[in-house]
Amino acid sequence: MSRDDRRDALVEVFVDLAHREGRKPTTSEIAQEAGVAEGTIFRVFATKEALEREAVQAAFCPAPVRRRIAAIDPDGPLRDRLVDFTRIMQARFTEVFGLMAALGLTEPPNRGPHLACFEAGRHLRGLPDDEDGHAAHQPLLDAIHELLVHDEDHLVVPAADLVHRLRLLTFSGSHPGIADGQVLTPEEIVDTILFGLVCRPQRAESGLGIAGLYAELGGDPAALCAPLPEGPSDRQAHARAHARERGPS
Repeated sequence: MSRDDRRDALVEVFVDLAHREGRKPTTSEIAQEAGVAEGTIFRVFATKEALEREAVQAAFCPAPVRRRIAAIDPDGPLRDRLVDFTRIMQARFTEVFGLMAALGLTEPPNRGPHLACFEAGRHLRGLPDDEDGHAAHQPLLDAIHELLVHDEDHLVVPAADLVHRLRLLTFSGSHPGIADGQVLTPEEIVDTILFGLVCRPQRAESGLGIAGLYAELGGDPAALCAPLPEGPSDRQAHARAHARERGPS
């Protein structure tokens, strides 16, 4: 195995053990899991801390997430696309929450240099850490917004706003501590964002909604929003107002 392959394998073992054990693994545990002598670790990494830093950068690299989001069928129904997206993000958040707890992190690390990673579709190590954090994250946001580029006319908010709200609810609804142990499913998250939690009008037996059925029968659905018919007193008031507008005859 080449030095680079050994390096990648040790990083993967570190992350897997941290998830499994819920704490930082020892070099002895890493060596045993990787099937190498403990000294091999230090022929690849100068210190255990150097291994941990590289493992954290690899685990938090957003390139694999962007690749999975970009693979979502852009021609599928809006709800299906958003459920697929939410499922990917929920898995990502769950991994991040677990790793942060295991490593004692109170916040995610610096995003690091990931622009080249986006091009490769995977984490690339050894890149200079001189990129702007927001610029490095932009390809991921672009992939997310691409999901909704053709749906703006069907939304009451900009697509970017819908994504923002969806990410917020996915984050909070996927964290056991924030969600009081009642983690939401991707379907529950998406339906809350798209449809809310209020009762909607019963559908007719034909399967059409009230407005659809009204249009099917030749009516104008806009008329459903018209004011209710006026009573005698309303008509008299309108007649008096009309007379005042016309003035003396």
